[in-house]
Amino acid sequence: MILFIDTHDELITIAIKNNDKLYVKTKLSEYSHSVFTMPMIEELFDENKLDIKDLKKIIVVNGPGSFTGIRIGLSIAKTMAYALNIEINTISSLTAYLISSDLECDRMAVIEDNKGYYISVFDSNNKSIVEEQYVTENNYNYAEVEKKLNINKIIDYCENLPSENPHHIKANYIKKIEVEK
Repeated sequence: MILFIDTHDELITIAIKNNDKLYVKTKLSEYSHSVFTMPMIEELFDENKLDIKDLKKIIVVNGPGSFTGIRIGLSIAKTMAYALNIEINTISSLTAYLISSDLECDRMAVIEDNKGYYISVFDSNNKSIVEEQYVTENNYNYAEVEKKLNINKIIDYCENLPSENPHHIKANYIKKIEVEK
């Protein structure tokens, strides 16, 4: 069983894939990720009569995106992975959007803020053409993907990745925090 956690944006997405069944819960949260995320995970397990002891892996979106939202999702995922001694993988929100897309061409994911753009470009085989980067002008001419998640595609993409050490997982912020500068 795999748990998926995405808190990088206003929409919180929690999903559990158990065998071939996918259970999904979403909630629009403007600044209350800390209030909703953990209860949503608990509800998803309870409503579908799933046991957390059967969890084998966690996939968590590590940004770029909302500073506080990312921290909440990562903290929950890292704590659960460590406490349950299970595998954990991160995926950037840009990669998640690119993987989720049905476009079969070179394509770009973009997250805009008030001073620039965080971008990444994949080819039709999901190989990186332009590594994730922050730019002040978007001069790239690729098809832009929708900001939608296909959780099955994301889980398939992450399923065979080597597990990460929960202690070494870091957030992928749009802007560096003062401590990191």
